[in-house]
Amino acid sequence: MLFFLAAPEYNQIQSNTTRILVHLSSGVAEIYEQHQDLIGRIQNDIVEIEATIENRIEKFKYIIQEGVFIVSTKNTISTDFQKNEKNTETGVYIYAKRVKEMNSKINFDEIVKEYEFKKEKYEKEEQKILELKNNPAGQGQTALTGVTLSNTQLSILLDELNFLKRVKSEYEGSKKGIGIS
Repeated sequence: MLFFLAAPEYNQIQSNTTRILVHLSSGVAEIYEQHQDLIGRIQNDIVEIEATIENRIEKFKYIIQEGVFIVSTKNTISTDFQKNEKNTETGVYIYAKRVKEMNSKINFDEIVKEYEFKKEKYEKEEQKILELKNNPAGQGQTALTGVTLSNTQLSILLDELNFLKRVKSEYEGSKKGIGIS
């Protein structure tokens, strides 16, 4: 199987994938070769893959923020041996807003710093909205536009905070015995 994971800051392609688990809010989709075509939505959840690399099975785990996945059995790739022949292989494509790979090389301190920075930024933005709403002189269109823009920024920051909180909890859980490969 072919596995492709893409986000604005991340790109991963893995061939020789033998199994993919996509954890969704409604359950887990387990995907093997020749799985039926499928499309779904991932929201702040986990994707795990197993791939055969140098005759041993390697496991990879990713935390996904707002992603979609597509399973297609109509993926065709040319073989190296016969350029004119095509092999049909199941392809799993995931497109996400943000991705964090959970492995032993993850820098937990960096994640905590990013979380604290975003949290501080969120609190400042929240305070700014309160000041705009409570300002009696700010009843005009300019104040309303400022509140709307701040609410949008607040929503984006909240999404980022929730994602980083998920990454932190997954990392902490893995350190307690679940294991990061």
